[in-house]
Amino acid sequence: MLEQDVLVIDDVEENVRLLSDILAQQGINVRRTTSPVLGLKSAKAKPPSLILLDIKMPQMDGFAVCQELKRDPVTNKIPVIFITGLSDSESVVKGFDLGGADFIAKPFRVQEVVSRVKTHLKLRSYEVSLEQKVLQATQTIINLNQEIENTQREVFLIMGTIAEGHSREVGLHVKRVAEMAYHLAKFAGASEQEAEDILWGAPLHDLGKIAIPDAILHKPAKLNEDEWVIMKTHAEMGYKMLNVSDRTMLKTAATIAHEHHEKWDGSGYPRGLKGEAISLAGRVTALADVFDALANQRCYKPAWEIEDVLNHIKAQSGLHFDPRLVDIMIENIDTLYERWSNVKNNMDELYEGPSHHFKAL
Repeated sequence: MLEQDVLVIDDVEENVRLLSDILAQQGINVRRTTSPVLGLKSAKAKPPSLILLDIKMPQMDGFAVCQELKRDPVTNKIPVIFITGLSDSESVVKGFDLGGADFIAKPFRVQEVVSRVKTHLKLRSYEVSLEQKVLQATQTIINLNQEIENTQREVFLIMGTIAEGHSREVGLHVKRVAEMAYHLAKFAGASEQEAEDILWGAPLHDLGKIAIPDAILHKPAKLNEDEWVIMKTHAEMGYKMLNVSDRTMLKTAATIAHEHHEKWDGSGYPRGLKGEAISLAGRVTALADVFDALANQRCYKPAWEIEDVLNHIKAQSGLHFDPRLVDIMIENIDTLYERWSNVKNNMDELYEGPSHHFKAL
């Protein structure tokens, strides 16, 4: 049972004492004051379960006190019972309009006061209990949703790793690309939500590669023309695999899969999009993808020095890459390289979330 107390506010000391004695005999905790100003301060400092409030008082009348109580989120749910000699309909209507819960006319009868106070205390107790249950249920839902989102993100990473060809080193490529794409998007002015959607969509940029034969995917030499035609289908296939939901994260992943091989000058594939017709998600992932591919060893090439990677990217500004994003990368390369290196150097860990921490799988 929740601890309950009643605050009595009446400028007549005799009335305050009488009401206090009546309620105390029922085992109800009572706080009392003859000052409406002090009563208001007391209610805000330690909200009572119920307030018995006179109307005709100096400094502030009961209507003004009630109005102030209902304006404050700390006290606006406290039931207020007016105890007053004003029994005209206008006063009653005004009291209810201001949020009063009940009226008791003076001179009051003891049993009526006890009965109404107990009723409203019981109702308030139910209300508080219900509020707590709603809060608990809401928190449970939030926790479950977070667990679902975390599971989805882990699935995204696992799917991205599988799509990249099953090796642990190549699998880390998806996490490095996601990390760099996230920060590029943030530096480019994307909102946190947009950047996080890119963070979790980027690992699936090559999902379509699961449909590419291993002989082509892992060929340790340059692809011939026919093999290259097959390889390029992975962008369209990845898009079709992911474009199955209205969830923002999956829609962003589908867009990235579709557009990460498009080029600023329109010479990319699969649709030959040009300039800002390519989404920001597609553009930042394309830049991050090439940076990571060049800076790491692959079956068909050794790793490039970072300086050589940046020189290549600068040479492709306005051709392969968005010139503004290239400038952003160069201006922020120290931060980007640090984030990228943190992923590269954590070979036994998996990306955990937008806080950029890792955890053991």
